[in-house]
Amino acid sequence: MPERNLRTPIFVFDDCVDYLQEWYSYARKFGLTQQVFIKKAGIGAKAFLSDVLSRRKKIGERHIKGFIHALELKGESAEYFSLLVQKETIKNPRERETVFRKLAALREKNLTSILDNKILEYFTSWKYPVIREYIVNKGLVTSAKEIVAGLVNLKLNSREVEQSLKKLLKWDMIEYDTDAGGYRPKKTNEIISYDKMPHAVVNDVKRTLIEASVHAMETMEKDKRHISLAIRGINEKKYRELCNKIDTLRKEFLELEVAPDDADRIVSMNVQVFPVMTISQKNNREGGR
Repeated sequence: MPERNLRTPIFVFDDCVDYLQEWYSYARKFGLTQQVFIKKAGIGAKAFLSDVLSRRKKIGERHIKGFIHALELKGESAEYFSLLVQKETIKNPRERETVFRKLAALREKNLTSILDNKILEYFTSWKYPVIREYIVNKGLVTSAKEIVAGLVNLKLNSREVEQSLKKLLKWDMIEYDTDAGGYRPKKTNEIISYDKMPHAVVNDVKRTLIEASVHAMETMEKDKRHISLAIRGINEKKYRELCNKIDTLRKEFLELEVAPDDADRIVSMNVQVFPVMTISQKNNREGGR
């Protein structure tokens, strides 16, 4: 079924059902039915794909090989799908973290396609934006060791930095000044952000930066970092208002007027609002009658 291969790479997905929904929506345009898929996957239950797509049932370990065969996935695409399935079934936190890291590594390695005229691979890791921002603000960087020495709460070795510099050169985001013997930023005012990136890509970077924030809290003096935490009850209306304020703050952060030669640090702003409990007011209202 080569004509049924989904053009969106599997590596932009962080959920196996999301991928299957997208894949089947595309494949059925070529006449593929759920019965044909299930037969090719070697699964006896005729409604199983429907149950999976509607999230009534999960793909089990015993189904992975059949699904990979029916989806015609090979190599690292097949490995990636298998890891997506495992992510939903593994309960052990350490094993889940191992799966997350393997997924992130495969994403970074394979996402080299262009999205909205920007290189998608650029967004798969924190290292590309951080190194680029450092060069923009420093003006001239003569060695990878300088970048390694400047890192705080995040780690890279010289080889990893050199590889990243090669990528940034390839993407025309920096240039090499032969006379000065170092890397310079390209003359552009463009601000590159994660706004339109797939969740899978953004989540990998956020996970790393959250770990870095914990490291900062444990190792840096309080006046050198600003990390706060609050928990409280809220309703839908106030939640939306708060999200809008965060979006405004993020926009202000990106538009701060700081001359490149006046910056003395690279910072990450990571504001999160997410539910930790749900509250049913039904009993309260009934009890108050």
